[in-house]
Amino acid sequence: MYLLTRPAPALARSEQAFAAHQLNVSVLGLVDITYHRAPVDALHQQLTAGQVDILVVTSQYAVKACTPAIRLLPWKVTVLAVGQGTGRALQQLGLNAIVPAQATSEGLLALTQLKDAKNKQIVIIKGVAGRTTLADALNRAGAHVTSLAVYERTIPNVYQQTNYWQWSDVKGIIATSEEMARQLFARLNNSKLTEQRWLTVSARVADVIRAFGVTDVEVATGASDDELAQWIKDNWE
Repeated sequence: MYLLTRPAPALARSEQAFAAHQLNVSVLGLVDITYHRAPVDALHQQLTAGQVDILVVTSQYAVKACTPAIRLLPWKVTVLAVGQGTGRALQQLGLNAIVPAQATSEGLLALTQLKDAKNKQIVIIKGVAGRTTLADALNRAGAHVTSLAVYERTIPNVYQQTNYWQWSDVKGIIATSEEMARQLFARLNNSKLTEQRWLTVSARVADVIRAFGVTDVEVATGASDDELAQWIKDNWE
């Protein structure tokens, strides 16, 4: 069995995705998601006023929060998505988003659509307290950037999990964000955690995990459930 971290709303979906790859996981909902209405209304107003050239969507939760507004996107707006899962969520709304090979801010900045950002109206829909790397770089390039925090990750007093497990059954840990890696060390046995092999989704998160004393940390090439499950099948099974 593997331990997998996901926000609470995604537990059942992630468990099913790994089961489809014949992998047994216990999915831990160490963070929850709260949505905010005011920034969604602000996005709707900007789209209605034609003040958006490029829309950057940073997660599936951003898609869910903004679905009514996103459905009204003018055809001329370029849509960029961080990660294949976000791209698929947008596709379900009829939008063909451009997804970078690397599902990070740095991957987005490497796209040709953002190479010449000067004077472009760029809206980033994201979570509260997310990274500012993308917005900072685009501002320096002369773009007019609006960041809208449409949802917030919150820490539940009691976290959910999809299956019971014990340390003797654990074959590895998959941490899908910096916050969830920190929550694992805050809530579970640290000595047991450092003995495990870990898989994560970026070099930045891997550095956070190593700072807790973990020596065996790998970085997957994608962050979706299917990509993570396939990486495990190819490398750990």
